[in-house]
Amino acid sequence: MKTQKEVISQMAKDVKELKKKQPNGELKRIESMVKNQGELLSDLHYKIMDPETGLVVETNKNTEFRTMCAPEREVLIEQFKGVLRWKKVIEWGLGVVFVAAVSAFIKVMMA
Repeated sequence: MKTQKEVISQMAKDVKELKKKQPNGELKRIESMVKNQGELLSDLHYKIMDPETGLVVETNKNTEFRTMCAPEREVLIEQFKGVLRWKKVIEWGLGVVFVAAVSAFIKVMMA
């Protein structure tokens, strides 16, 4: 499955290819310009709607993949929240132990 960046870069390459087919500023007859624009639009339409590698197909695949992975992502988020809670408890416990150790040391030094 292509990533979104790969799909966009491919589309950019395709647009560059299609721009090469456009008139390059020379004066041409209106009919040829309309014909070139029609070819450009049909090529662009094919690149977007291609049933194998078109932009619409890639977007649908990406959406399908995200929908499929949503439950796993929720489980991972809950596990991560659990790890953060555990970390907070450990930090609090170590703080209590540190304060107790320092106070015991001060008590021994003062006695």
